[in-house]
Amino acid sequence: MVLILQASSAMANMIPTEQSAQSPSAPPAKPPPKTVTTYHLFERKYTGLAGKDAGDFLGDASFIFSTFNPFEKKNPEASMQENIIEMSSVSVQGWSTEYLLCNAPGAEYNSSFARKLDCPSNTSDYCCTGNKSAITADTLPAYESNGLTGGGYWYSFPKASEGKMWTEKLERRINGACLGNIWRTEAGGCPQCGDYLDQCVARCIESALVKTSGHYPNIKYDFSKLHTKWDEAFSNKMLCPDQPLPGHVDVIVV
Repeated sequence: MVLILQASSAMANMIPTEQSAQSPSAPPAKPPPKTVTTYHLFERKYTGLAGKDAGDFLGDASFIFSTFNPFEKKNPEASMQENIIEMSSVSVQGWSTEYLLCNAPGAEYNSSFARKLDCPSNTSDYCCTGNKSAITADTLPAYESNGLTGGGYWYSFPKASEGKMWTEKLERRINGACLGNIWRTEAGGCPQCGDYLDQCVARCIESALVKTSGHYPNIKYDFSKLHTKWDEAFSNKMLCPDQPLPGHVDVIVV
């Protein structure tokens, strides 16, 4: 999960450069609870959090808006239109601040800074970087919370420690397009844009549903209108039906 946000002029101020958006001397944010609800937008051929990143509402909503940036064009996770979002309940033994940046096979970033985040398309697992020591069955899941996460949390879950240091229960699995189009409808339909959930739609949604205050680097975002519709999408199975797991063929009511 990498946040490079250019969905709008206001949110573009959150774009990281080769320096961290958070000072190295800044204290880490307060650890999340030991039981959290996570969300992850990714390709429907995958499921689960092992060896991947996720976020709480604010964290994942911030990531979702980042996917409209051309920088993310070759990130396989960067499609609200085609991908799915899984909601999970996760229990951990504890949290580390050694957050891992994990990207899907096929991820490619065209910059010297972000090239370390590339993940070969011929690998079967996500590629993770950021660990300072070997990842083992005793490696704790980690968190990050700063301006890049929208004030929420990003989480990373080492594959090697699943079942010992953390466990996951999948709660929902919905089409990203279902949530995106709910936001679009709430924003007035965005008639100036095409059918596809692209940067035009992202700007329209943000303009109508996101309030900002303050000035960079202390901009505050009010995502409450987005949050209300987010909760509706994940709580109402008639509104956004569950999608089949990889390898399963189910009849999905659209």
